[in-house]
Amino acid sequence: MAGAFVAIVGPSGAGKDTLIAHARTALAADADFIFVRRLVTRAANAFEDHDTIDPASFEAGHAAGSFALSWRAHGLGYALPAETLAAVQAGSVAVCNLSRSVLAEARHRFPRVAVVLVTAPPEVLAVRLTARGRESAVAVAERLRREAACDEVPSPDLVVMNDRPIEITGGELLDFLSRLKETQPA
Repeated sequence: MAGAFVAIVGPSGAGKDTLIAHARTALAADADFIFVRRLVTRAANAFEDHDTIDPASFEAGHAAGSFALSWRAHGLGYALPAETLAAVQAGSVAVCNLSRSVLAEARHRFPRVAVVLVTAPPEVLAVRLTARGRESAVAVAERLRREAACDEVPSPDLVVMNDRPIEITGGELLDFLSRLKETQPA
């Protein structure tokens, strides 16, 4: 089996963590897949699947290069545990919610990267972001405006329009992951 790092990317509210959770449950018995929990300098919450790291530990690890990847976004620090790279090099398929801003670095660090763009129509994103209760209506509108102005992900390997039932969109992701596991790099 060929190892790979699968970067699940897309705008806030697109449902990346929901799709990842669906795949994690469906593939729980398959040891070839690992689902990477990001380290984030934010307290745990119901809308984002991550482990919390304190800012000082993040800064020290970031400065020392102790993480497989690390970046800053929205005033927070994000990192992937160092074991992620070793797992991919050993042949695992590692799946992770990743910022589009570090795709180039991921492609540099990992021997094989696949990109899954998860998105949804603006009105669906607005409803989901509002339901989180972390931002005012004005802040949600500003976030959606910024997302619309962002460049699209160049050449994603899969695009999931996540405005349909999880059985459909999750099935698309599972089919892709299964094919990826069996496909050797070119």
